[in-house]
Amino acid sequence: MATGTEITTGKSALAALGSSNSFLLAHPVGVAIVGGALVGAGTYFLMKKFLKKKEEEVKPVEA
Repeated sequence: MATGTEITTGKSALAALGSSNSFLLAHPVGVAIVGGALVGAGTYFLMKKFLKKKEEEVKPVEA
């Protein structure tokens, strides 16, 4: 006879983790956090790409 307490198996623990992750991503605060991270990462890589210092050629001094 079941007493009401169940032993958590690996499959049910993974299912609970998956459902909590999907809830956090569907929640507006979770969407804001993920979106902010994506915008921040995108901005970082674009700034890194476009703001590289270009080496100028050194012209010899003509006498």
